[in-house]
Amino acid sequence: MSRKPRTALSLSIALSALLALPPAIAQSAAPPPRDPPPTTGSDATRTTAPPTASSRITPTFAEFDVDSDGKISKAEAAVDGELTRDFAKRDQDMDGALSEAEYHAGPTPRDDGKRK
Repeated sequence: MSRKPRTALSLSIALSALLALPPAIAQSAAPPPRDPPPTTGSDATRTTAPPTASSRITPTFAEFDVDSDGKISKAEAAVDGELTRDFAKRDQDMDGALSEAEYHAGPTPRDDGKRK
């Protein structure tokens, strides 16, 4: 007679373990966290600081013209202190924007605005 209670107890423990198994498996099979999508198109913003004067590489016209309208606005030039400072000197037609020719005609870091 002592076998019946032990068997019932063993079956009860085994059944409880089987019922608890699926939630335990589901928790360990969770997918890894997803990385955020890369920023592209009009969402792209300049997140790095402009280079220092000593290590400065002059950005291209296209790097400043983020909206690709063929001009550099004052807002687009604001990411670079030197370009902001020289904006009025470079804006020859005084339309409030720099054309590609006006951008390239301006002073460069090498000559500091001084012509020899």
